[in-house]
Amino acid sequence: MSEIRVNKVIDEAGTGAVELTQGATVPSGKTISGAGGINITGVATAASGSFTGAVSAASGSFTGNVSVGGTLTYEDVTNIDSIGIITARSALHVAGISSFAGESRVTTIAEKSTRIDGNTANLTYAGASSNVAICTNPSGNITLNVTGIPESSTFDNHTITFAVIVNSTGTARTCTAVNLNGVSKTIKWAGGSLGSALSGVTTSNGYTVQSFTGINTVGSASTTANYEVFGVVSGGFY
Repeated sequence: MSEIRVNKVIDEAGTGAVELTQGATVPSGKTISGAGGINITGVATAASGSFTGAVSAASGSFTGNVSVGGTLTYEDVTNIDSIGIITARSALHVAGISSFAGESRVTTIAEKSTRIDGNTANLTYAGASSNVAICTNPSGNITLNVTGIPESSTFDNHTITFAVIVNSTGTARTCTAVNLNGVSKTIKWAGGSLGSALSGVTTSNGYTVQSFTGINTVGSASTTANYEVFGVVSGGFY
């Protein structure tokens, strides 16, 4: 077997990468690494593998078990095909329509949360921000203020979702007030009332999860007064 020993390989012009016309193979126990990460603009197919840096793929297919130690960014949000298992030890950014064993569904990997020590939870509604408040050590019921909700025609006919997780310490607490962009909203509770929503699920020492959905009932996002807010309570988490 012939060998070529060099430190760097560039194209003939001296300005770009070389073309591996017949592809390339990596012997067992060896790796591909680089400070710039791995950027794939075509189709990435991996029967199995381990990535410890940043991986960016315009499209790809993973048919085995793939472990990502850095950041995996998948830019094709229409088709994500994973037959095996993807394990991320750091940040994993994958969103779109996923196909798992013939099943298609919209997948959200994770939701950022904001910790609140007290009775007022302030959230900024945005895709890159937090829509979940975790209230620790509250001395009374919680008021949730959500700002940053778009008020333009681009947000017409949208719904919004947010949640409050309350950690009660001796007395059962709950979120009883919601303001959207400063507009006070009447919460329409599951079961028809706050008492019905809380029946059998509140806890004096443990966690209660309250999920809220804002429905734009008239189609116009010009004001958050156009939203109805629905609340559901899950509790008894010790």
